Amino acid sequence: MKDNLIYGIHPVMEALLAGTSIDKLFIQNDLKTDQVNRMKDLARSLNVSIIKAPKEKLNKLCRKNHQGVLAFTSPIEFGNIEEIIQSVYERSETPLFLMLDKVSDVRNFGAIARSALSAGCHAIIIPHKGAAAINEESMKTSAGALNHLPVCKVLSLSDTIKLMRASGVKTIACHEKTDALMFDVDMKEPVNLLMGNEGEGIDPHLQRMAQESAKIPMRGKVGSLNVSVAASIMMFEAVRQRIYA
Repeated sequence: MKDNLIYGIHPVMEALLAGTSIDKLFIQNDLKTDQVNRMKDLARSLNVSIIKAPKEKLNKLCRKNHQGVLAFTSPIEFGNIEEIIQSVYERSETPLFLMLDKVSDVRNFGAIARSALSAGCHAIIIPHKGAAAINEESMKTSAGALNHLPVCKVLSLSDTIKLMRASGVKTIACHEKTDALMFDVDMKEPVNLLMGNEGEGIDPHLQRMAQESAKIPMRGKVGSLNVSVAASIMMFEAVRQRIYA
């Protein structure tokens, strides 16, 4: 955490101006100055997540004189989903994307990235708020996959689903509240697999926006799988269908 932490108004502003890849920006919720407002505007223009937090929260994250501003840098550069969709089609490949709705556990995220790279996934899409931090632990769990697999951080998952649809990519919501088994859903065409977090699952609004739903057949008394396991199964079902089409 210490290695990727920048604190203080001027250092954080300089990092933003220099184009440093910022994962999350914490700003004290009662901090209102022209300089801070300029920082917020710059962060938004760079699609950096801004999290308003009380001073006590910032004090826990940093014992130094943070001046109400903390930033955590990202060890990777985030990708642009529109550019990636275009480049996949230009290479005459069939898009396979994975969208994670607020999966917040860094080890789950790292494990998902490892499986995604192995399955030939073209990018992982995460929201600005509520997503797992991309830090040393997630990088380690991914076994280096995050150095090779694009991660796209977007302001709105719903807008991205609309973009996918307009680009000919079908979103499949993966959850247990459907009768459709994953074997019966066509994944040979361009697909975006939407996975929810373990606590709340997929947001109902996003679930309604998906063109189809699919579930993993389950036996036994356990009602659900760890999200990293479920994501792996779904991605490799897409691989299976494409190989044996």
